Amino acid sequence: MNKKHILFLLKLVHTLVFVFAISSLIPVASYALTGQGLAAALWALLLPLGIFIGLQLNGGTCILQTWAKQLTGISEGWARDVFFLPESWAIRTVAVMVPVFFVVVGAAAVRWAVGGWLAA
Repeated sequence: MNKKHILFLLKLVHTLVFVFAISSLIPVASYALTGQGLAAALWALLLPLGIFIGLQLNGGTCILQTWAKQLTGISEGWARDVFFLPESWAIRTVAVMVPVFFVVVGAAAVRWAVGGWLAA
């Protein structure tokens, strides 16, 4: 398999990870709003949590972006590694999504704490 094929697979994987990570907030937000689906919300948190850990282990940079830079030979800037995401959006994804993630998860945590407190 040559670099072109590997880069295509990397783009495919990163695109899927991006879509699933954004989509994983839906069950969490749904639980925060309705109080229904706690188990689904907890399972949905696994991917964003894994991404967060990966970012922390890689100095705040996406591991897949690091691999894309290595495959393309780019040392500065951004290597296009998500099929549909323009660079201007990609470089802001973490800065935008981390606060959104914390708000949604915080709201779900409040729902859980209040629900447990009311049930007692």
